[in-house]
Amino acid sequence: MVEGKPTEHPYNMYRHVMDQAEAVRHAVTEYRAHIDQVASAISGSSRLFLVGIGTSYHATQVIDHAMREYGGGIQAYPVHSFDFTLYGPELTANDCVIIISHKGTKSYSVQALDRARDAGATTVLVTGIGLEGKPDQVDHVIETVELEQSATYTISYTGALSAMILLAERIGYHRTNQSAVEQIFFEQELPAVIEAGTQFDDEMKAWANDAIKARRIWLTGGGPGSIIAQEVALKIKEASYLQAEGIHVEQFLHGALQNVEPEDTFIVIAPEGAAQSRVFEFVEAIKEIGIPYRVVSDGTAGQIVNGAAGSIDVPSVPEPFASISCLVPLQLFAYYLALAAGTHPDTFRLDDPRFARAFQKASLY
Repeated sequence: MVEGKPTEHPYNMYRHVMDQAEAVRHAVTEYRAHIDQVASAISGSSRLFLVGIGTSYHATQVIDHAMREYGGGIQAYPVHSFDFTLYGPELTANDCVIIISHKGTKSYSVQALDRARDAGATTVLVTGIGLEGKPDQVDHVIETVELEQSATYTISYTGALSAMILLAERIGYHRTNQSAVEQIFFEQELPAVIEAGTQFDDEMKAWANDAIKARRIWLTGGGPGSIIAQEVALKIKEASYLQAEGIHVEQFLHGALQNVEPEDTFIVIAPEGAAQSRVFEFVEAIKEIGIPYRVVSDGTAGQIVNGAAGSIDVPSVPEPFASISCLVPLQLFAYYLALAAGTHPDTFRLDDPRFARAFQKASLY
């Protein structure tokens, strides 16, 4: 068991979720000067390629939103590590490739760095603290939080998101000479928002005990909310092995909705933002089918709370940061689903000999 806040819970996943506020505060405070130096070095790049796989790919999609909002007009492109390595795009020496990787050692993350170096592009690796055997010849390394002791990554994800949103803001500063987000927000308000998310322990336990009875758990949202939906569905699969799908709200309406049944359950992510009104319309659609739903919002979703099986309100933040504020309670939801299912959320199911043999056939490293 890793060091952290005292807890009676037997699994590292829970401890990591509860330790996120302090870890993020430390990351954005202690490493701010270094992140600013990296931002200055890459702010003149022609293109930023944000590259990751699994949870880290979800991070690239969030950071794409942050770059659009805060990056001062720099062009950013989220790309899956596998596709980036095998299919392009063509790179130039004026490009910057940012690899997000929990440990910096996954096979296609390393190959993506190799490809970027071969093209002469600037390289940045965003990874955990204290990693041995980092890839050689990376131009810049941004370390975030201590390496996790659970295979269901939570704290390293929020650490990477926080550091990278700060990087986006700093890039924007160096391109426009204006700060879009005050540093006090990163150092004080953001950790407080994360801490607030950990206070929904009882609610998430109750949601999980009810949701485990469902045929399938669906999660949806728009904009950054859609990425939360995909990430939490992945955490549910990793931790409890249950049937869960996270799908963009508009994508749902273009075919996936035909797959739902009244014995399913929905988690709807609906903070204030450009996508919120469409999410409201979607809820009216699933009400007609008779599917129970629960809402995660920031106090602005009263229109759909009536009729919901449950709802919580997290603190209101600028929309890119909702990818963190709305996420944290749902990490607890995934954890409590594992407890209800009787699974071990830290092991990646490698304690099952079948899955251990499977990953020998197709290693991640």
